Amino acid sequence: GHVTEDEYQTVKKVYDAKVLLGKHGEHSLPDYSHTPNRIYIKENSDGSFREMRVYNEKRRLYLEIGYHGEYHLTGNRKQPILHYHKYDENLDRTSADYLPKEMYEKYKKYLEAYGL
Repeated sequence: GHVTEDEYQTVKKVYDAKVLLGKHGEHSLPDYSHTPNRIYIKENSDGSFREMRVYNEKRRLYLEIGYHGEYHLTGNRKQPILHYHKYDENLDRTSADYLPKEMYEKYKKYLEAYGL
């Protein structure tokens, strides 16, 4: 769904990206944004980076960058690794893949804000 004030609160901004916190405990980031070309970030409970979702001009999710365990890449669910998933128009996502240098460079300022 979309971001609603009933479900999420913006706790801060990292550049132009909004850091969202679910109001009812655990949460995932929304599948759609009310604003075109928006970026939302989810932090772990200690304030470290967990994931970032990027939305296109149609307000649809198309990219997720994560820093958490990804068994498919490391064989370990607990070892955090920078990776990404792409989403299609039906919100089906690709398997995790290592974050390529070009993609890191594009989103570097957000990742570096968290020491990544």
